[in-house]
Order: sequence, then C-alpha cells, then structure tokens
Amino acid sequence: MVSETVGAPILFYDGACGLCSRAVRQCLAWGNEASALRFAPLQGETAAKLLPTELRTAPLESLVVYAEGEAWTEVEALSHLGKTLRSPFKQLIQWSCSPVFKPLTRWIYRRIAENRHRIFSDRS
Repeated sequence: MVSETVGAPILFYDGACGLCSRAVRQCLAWGNEASALRFAPLQGETAAKLLPTELRTAPLESLVVYAEGEAWTEVEALSHLGKTLRSPFKQLIQWSCSPVFKPLTRWIYRRIAENRHRIFSDRS
C-alpha cells in the first residue's frame, strides 16, 4: 500500500510488454471519460514516486492500478480498472472479478502475465 494520494486512478503497465501496450490502447478506447484514468510505465518516474520497490522491480507485474492512495495488482487491479470503463466492459470486468469467478480469473491472469513477453512482441 502507498500512502500518497493522487487525483485520478493511474494504470501502471510494463512499458516493455507488447500486450501491456495493447491493453493501454484498449483502455483508452473503452474508457469512461468521467474517470480520467491516467497511464504510466512501471519503469518510469511516476512509478518510482508512488509505488513500493517490489512493484517496480523484476519480475514486473503486468498491471498495477493506483487509486485513492493504494496500489492493487492482478484481479484486484482489474476490479479497480473496471470502474473506469464504460458499459459493457465495466460489467464484464465486474462479473469476471466477482467472488464466483475470481479464482478462475486469477489463474488465467497469472498464466497470461507469466508468458506475455514470450507470446506478445512489442510490435503495435
């Protein structure tokens, strides 16, 4: 957990990951304008200022959401990210992060995160 509070949520992503770059573009396309979601690489200055060292060092999480002075990873990050999206994406994320599907979503998330650099190149 991080103590400093900032305004809009920040999606921190692995700047060296092609999948992560694509996910940022999708969040921009699916975003709710009222949420004012911001983006920053885990390797950048903003991450160094706001996130604990373990979230900024290898192996990097593929997704960290920072909001209201706290940092979340994995399914919890997806859940917070979902709040910034417009319908139907918001509901899809909420459904996949619900208690019934959370274990499956976590398992899928971890398999993708573990293999993202091997499967997805940094090509756009």
